[in-house]
Amino acid sequence: MLSNRHAYLPFFRTRRYGFTLFKSLSNMVGDASLMGIRFDIIPGAQNQEVSFDEDGTSRVSLNFVEEPLGLPGSKGFGWPQLEFGQKIGPALRYEIKRKLGWGMNSSTWLAYDAHTNDYVAVKVLKGHSTQLSRDKRIWENQALRRVAADSHCLRLLNEFTHPGKASSGDHLCFVTPVYGGDVKSLWAEHQHFPLPLAKRMLLHTLRGIASAHGREVIHTDLKHDNVFYTTPLSRHDIDALLLSDPSRRNPPEASLDGLVSSAVTQPLPVPSLDDAVKCDYLLADFGSAQLFDKPKEDEVTSLPLRAPEVLLLGRWDEKVDIWAFGCLIFEFVVGRSLFRHEGHKDPKTDITLDETAYHLYQMNCFTGEVDFPPEVLQYSRLASKYFNADCTFNHSLPLHYYPIIVQIHRSKKLESYEIVKSTADIIHRCLVLSPDERPTAAELLNDPWFLGVE
Repeated sequence: MLSNRHAYLPFFRTRRYGFTLFKSLSNMVGDASLMGIRFDIIPGAQNQEVSFDEDGTSRVSLNFVEEPLGLPGSKGFGWPQLEFGQKIGPALRYEIKRKLGWGMNSSTWLAYDAHTNDYVAVKVLKGHSTQLSRDKRIWENQALRRVAADSHCLRLLNEFTHPGKASSGDHLCFVTPVYGGDVKSLWAEHQHFPLPLAKRMLLHTLRGIASAHGREVIHTDLKHDNVFYTTPLSRHDIDALLLSDPSRRNPPEASLDGLVSSAVTQPLPVPSLDDAVKCDYLLADFGSAQLFDKPKEDEVTSLPLRAPEVLLLGRWDEKVDIWAFGCLIFEFVVGRSLFRHEGHKDPKTDITLDETAYHLYQMNCFTGEVDFPPEVLQYSRLASKYFNADCTFNHSLPLHYYPIIVQIHRSKKLESYEIVKSTADIIHRCLVLSPDERPTAAELLNDPWFLGVE
């Protein structure tokens, strides 16, 4: 399920006729300008903070505990406002029981299905994301339909549109089985993955990637949050959980729609490591998925896992998932990111690299590939910013080879040199600068690193 996020802080500035939002969290909502929308302070709401600019203009910030309810879907927001006990969907078959989590584009809810007499999860897109789906700018519903038959991808049971409340807009809803949670929550609980568990997670995820690619779906957003695990909880177990830990709501908060009250995120219990190694894992959250036969976005994948052809705004295909998967192997085994997407100033030469230049530089240092392949740079819009005509960097910082095998060995996470080497070998298979030379997901399934893994 979607994990909880930090509080969100939109800001409002007064005009003589009200308050106007002038700044928002750009990486959460894209173009979310609310210029011209009125906002009046609501007495008693504790999430309003008033300050004053130098010219005496008052300024109001709203600090939401969880997802910012009550902001318009038409302006990039529109998180769903659902009530416990509310029935939604065809023939009102799904009764909302509790909120399992929320993210940038949706919230996920535990619901009781009156037709099957069992629990399901319902992912409810915010109004803005629903409109993007209608406009054919995101492809989550098409991707889910294509992969629904595979046990190592999120299983779509039903989909429908729920009419939204107030300014949120309509909400596209995806019904799935109830899963236990995501790998990020598992990591947060235990802080490490034993190698057998890491291999099981990765093999199951790779099967999901292979299935998605076989159905012409590119995930483009591989990360801990988007790998789910199954739950051993039965319907009666969930009944008991709801009785012992009732669903709760946060205190009322001010918003453009008036007072709102978000549900408290209450995910299912995180399993022990002994139980986790018995779980099945699957590829989930296809909200950023791209289809082979549809126009593709320029920038995909979380920055530390982003392939070179994406960093350089070049042509890309399903091999971006293979690069990201190689990065995930390192993360699951070592417990940290391989690449850092940040600026860098070399203390010896005073040469300064921006975030992208330093990320590309690390790729050379870690893979041992001296030059970037011309077939990547030829079709990359940012190539001339970072490279000379002979495919060498246009900065003079010398390359320092820092092999992945050395980084794994120094982490002291693996017991023997043979295991360190085999782990480095499969990562190197994925992290090839030329996407054409990376293996397919189906080919990676036969890597000896996975021998004996179920």
